[in-house]
Amino acid sequence: MRDPEQPEARPDFANRRGMVGPYGVRYSWAYWVVVLAAFALLVVDIVDDRALWNYLVIVLVVIAIVIQPGGIRGPRHAARAEEKPPRRV
Repeated sequence: MRDPEQPEARPDFANRRGMVGPYGVRYSWAYWVVVLAAFALLVVDIVDDRALWNYLVIVLVVIAIVIQPGGIRGPRHAARAEEKPPRRV
């Protein structure tokens, strides 16, 4: 039985273009792959403590920041840019 307090998932939450983030901006699948790869390298870094893994994690974090919606300014900036300003009559 459904819980009336539980919000329904949006039907367009994820598709082949990516997933919708918390600010209503769509994150590409490339972004999520880079984030998962960075976490995987962090796990490898815990097991094998070499500087190479640290540098690769830093590179992947920089790539994730660049390809996220809004770039360095962030997803809120991208969400504001997608909003259409109200038309004056």
